[in-house]
Amino acid sequence: MANKEQEENPLADLYVDASEDRERIRDAISGLIGIDTETAKPVLREKFSSSTSKKQFTALLLYRRALLSLDELEEDETVGQDSTYFADLIGVDDSTIRHAATDLDFVVNDDEQGGYLIPPHKTQQATKWLNSGEED
Repeated sequence: MANKEQEENPLADLYVDASEDRERIRDAISGLIGIDTETAKPVLREKFSSSTSKKQFTALLLYRRALLSLDELEEDETVGQDSTYFADLIGVDDSTIRHAATDLDFVVNDDEQGGYLIPPHKTQQATKWLNSGEED
């Protein structure tokens, strides 16, 4: 949109830079999870293993959001996943994931989106919590 139009249109103030959320996600999970260049599967780093299961769950949810932003999800794949997906990666019971999802107010369970996910409007809250010293 041209600058002149932005100055004349009060709705132009609604434009936002989506790269801010992508940078937040990158900064939040870069020490915890990498993305395999060939398969796009998560590469769990040492810091991931020493984190609590809630922090691990949050990092994996943000990883899923990163895959969406990078256009790395398969055509039939959704950003959300069920509790088994996360439980298998973390090495906990499904019930641990369900309890964590209930405790973390930035996580939603949306069947249409495939299961547990962090909606775009909750990304900042999730990255702040992940980077905080707060454990549970």
